[in-house]
Amino acid sequence: MNQVVISGTGLYTPPYSISNHELITCFNQYVRQFNADNASAIAAGDVVALDESSVEFIEKASGIKSRHVVEKTGILDPLRMVPHIPERPDDQPSIMCEMAVNAAHQALERAGRSAQDVDAVIVACSNLQRPYPAIAVEVQGALGIEGYGYDMNVACSSATFGIQTAMSAIQSGQARAVLVINPEITSGHLNWRDRDSHFIFGDACTAILLERADMATSPHQFEIVVMKLKTQFSNNIRNNFGFLNRGDASGIGKPDKLFRQQGRKVFKEVCPMAAAMITGTVKQADLQIEQIQRF
Repeated sequence: MNQVVISGTGLYTPPYSISNHELITCFNQYVRQFNADNASAIAAGDVVALDESSVEFIEKASGIKSRHVVEKTGILDPLRMVPHIPERPDDQPSIMCEMAVNAAHQALERAGRSAQDVDAVIVACSNLQRPYPAIAVEVQGALGIEGYGYDMNVACSSATFGIQTAMSAIQSGQARAVLVINPEITSGHLNWRDRDSHFIFGDACTAILLERADMATSPHQFEIVVMKLKTQFSNNIRNNFGFLNRGDASGIGKPDKLFRQQGRKVFKEVCPMAAAMITGTVKQADLQIEQIQRF
């Protein structure tokens, strides 16, 4: 079985950034207008008044001070609060492909590799802009990679599942090197009018090149010692947007078609599971927590 290393990484971030102050200015303006427009219904108890937010609340809840986005004017328009992302003709690269190629070039350069050294592309992300043709195959073609490509979705953990899948392909001899690329345009499915979640995501793309250890030449390599995956179903994080929505017009445009979560419940679910996974995996690798230098 071939040993696998991570030999190169890449990161693309869009040119626009939204600070907490900009975000709160827009959000609070929307809240005040909503409450004014619904004053009578709020007074009658038929509509719940919205609460304003603050920079202090965001930073205490998340530690986040700003986030990159592919477009900001639409997000910061209180009457819209959705990014302006025009559709592209079929003969132009998709926005996800464009982000992926930028990150992939950086990863290949850092690994000292070219497209001819790569056998597969996996695009793994929480939301894909279309079901087919696969974004990964589009990226594969744009980079000039022979071999195969496919998309995969495991929500927030898509990147780690992509790494596991790439590792297995290399271990088995199916591929010499695999690019795992994670283009995330979360601004497109984030509810910018939701006080509890509108601040926690941005847009970015990472790329990771995995290859056989005996073929890697990069001076900066990370050997994959052990991998373990785990999934657990929960409704506390959910997005109901999909192709079946057109079958029920009553649900179109409803908040559940965007990202939503019950933050406190998610925290109580995820943190114990993550802690157990970390300690168990470190133990499986015959290491001690004190030996870990980077998380």
